[in-house]
Amino acid sequence: MDAEHPAVDSPLDLTRSATLGFVAGLRSMLPLALLAQHLERDGPDIADGGWAIDVLASPAGALALGVAAVGELIADKLPWVPSRLEPLPLAGRVVLGGTAGALDSLAEGRASDVGALLAALGALVGSVVGYRLRTGLPLPDPLVALGEDLLACLLGSWAVRREH
Repeated sequence: MDAEHPAVDSPLDLTRSATLGFVAGLRSMLPLALLAQHLERDGPDIADGGWAIDVLASPAGALALGVAAVGELIADKLPWVPSRLEPLPLAGRVVLGGTAGALDSLAEGRASDVGALLAALGALVGSVVGYRLRTGLPLPDPLVALGEDLLACLLGSWAVRREH
């Protein structure tokens, strides 16, 4: 018997989607870059996830998103970068987080709606938490920013990892 399509979201799938979004709240490009790297290396779990998955899984897509994520990691430390809680940056984080959640779900053979919604909500939470960390800890901002980078990389890497 064929597996159900779209596949049913497990609690772990839902947690990974929300985590990808949370990571987008910390570093907006990182979830897509990590997902692209994973898909380029291991491929999606579904034969036809559509053109967006094909682009994401391509070497060029993985490279472009990786460069964008590294650029953001560098730019985030600059004093002229606006607050992530201003309307436009916040909206971008929510959209990018939701997109990462949707594409991750599609690549796993699941419907994209729940993954997108949970990741968008996760991005909103991650944005607020990241802002509070950066502005509330009694440590030098560059040190907190590097800790935030590390947290985002660790959580994002966990969120895209798959056990087969």
